[in-house]
Amino acid sequence: MSPTPNPRVLYAKVPGPGLLVAGEHLVYDPAPTIDLDEPLRGGFLTKTLLLSPEPFMRERLRDPAILTYSTPMVVGQPLVGFGLVQVLRSEKEGVTAGDYMYGFTPWEHYTVQPYVDARFDFAGANYPSYTFDMDSLVLQPVPDPLGAFPWSRLTSVLGTPGLTAFVGLESVAPDMKSGQTVYVSSGASGVGSMVVQLCKSKGLRVIASASSDSKADYIRTLGADVAFNYKTTSVGSALAEHGPLDYYWDNVCGQQLEQAIQNMALNGVILACGAISEYNTPAEDCYGVKTLALVFKRRLRIQGFLVSDGMPTLLPRFLAEVPVLLAQGKLKSEEQLFVGLEKGIEAFLSLYDGTSKAKPVVVVDAAYA
Repeated sequence: MSPTPNPRVLYAKVPGPGLLVAGEHLVYDPAPTIDLDEPLRGGFLTKTLLLSPEPFMRERLRDPAILTYSTPMVVGQPLVGFGLVQVLRSEKEGVTAGDYMYGFTPWEHYTVQPYVDARFDFAGANYPSYTFDMDSLVLQPVPDPLGAFPWSRLTSVLGTPGLTAFVGLESVAPDMKSGQTVYVSSGASGVGSMVVQLCKSKGLRVIASASSDSKADYIRTLGADVAFNYKTTSVGSALAEHGPLDYYWDNVCGQQLEQAIQNMALNGVILACGAISEYNTPAEDCYGVKTLALVFKRRLRIQGFLVSDGMPTLLPRFLAEVPVLLAQGKLKSEEQLFVGLEKGIEAFLSLYDGTSKAKPVVVVDAAYA
C-alpha cells in the first residue's frame, strides 16, 4: 500500500517556566507518513478518533532530571495522553479489528500499538517510588454507547475528570454527609463540574467559583447552591459569607487555598487535586500560603492524591455506577470540540491561557464530532 499521511503534534523542545509556545515547544507536523500494511510485531494498528488535553500533561513537558510524581514525555516524539482509538488490524490476542479502546496514545492519526518511540524508559531511569509510570495507562476496550451519550463524554464524565472526582471523593472523603458544605475551585472545569454534581448527589451544600460570569452560570445549572466569578468577587468575602467549609476541593492552589483554609470549619478536610494556577510558574514565584497555622488550630486535614492511587479498588465501582447515571441524564458535562489534529495545540494551550470554554476535546476524526 502507498504511504498514508500520518500528521502528529510533536513535543519539540523542553520548555522552561512560563507559558508554552506553539511552534517552539509544541509543533504540528503534517509530514510523517505510515504504511497501513506495515508489520505489527504482535501488536495492533489503531486510528485515533478523539484526544483529551489534560492539565497534568504540562508537568510531563520537562527536563527528565526533574523528579516529580509523573514520568516525562520524550522530546522529539508526539505528545502522549488519553485518547479514543479504533483498531484497524490486530495480531494481539483479545484485540479485534473494529474494537474501540481508550487510554494513553500518541497524538498522531495512526499508531502501531503498544507505542514504542514515545514511551519513556521508566525502568532505566531510577526514579523515586512516588513517581508513577504514565505510560502504564494502556489502552482498554470501551463499549460503543450506541447513541446513549456522545463519544466525547469519554474525555469528561467517563474520562480522567470524572474518574478524578470519583476517586478523590470516595478515597479521601468517603464520610461526607448531607447538609455539610463544600467549596470547589475551578468548578466549571472538567474535574470541578463532576465534583459539584457528585457532592450534590450526596446532599451537600456546594459553593463553587469560576473565571467568568458565564462559567458561574453553568455551575448553577449543575446544581451548585452558590456560584461566583472569582475575578469580580473576592474569594475571601464569598467564603466568609457562605461558609464555614467542611470540605474544600482544590483544583487551583495559591490564594484560593489560602482563603479556603481561612474559612474551614473545625476538623475540615482539604482534597488537593491540582495546582493549575502554578503549572507555568517557577517554584520560587509560586504563591506562599499564609494561613497554614490554621491547619493545626482547626485540626484540618490536607490530603493530596493521584487517580492511580484509588483505581485498583474504585475503578470497578466507577465503571458500574457512572455510565448508568450519564445515560439516565443525571450527570451533565460540556465539551469544547476542536476539530482536526491541527487544532490540537490550540486546544491544549486553552487549558492554561483562560480561553477554554469547557472541557477541550481534539476531534481527530470529524465523524466523531
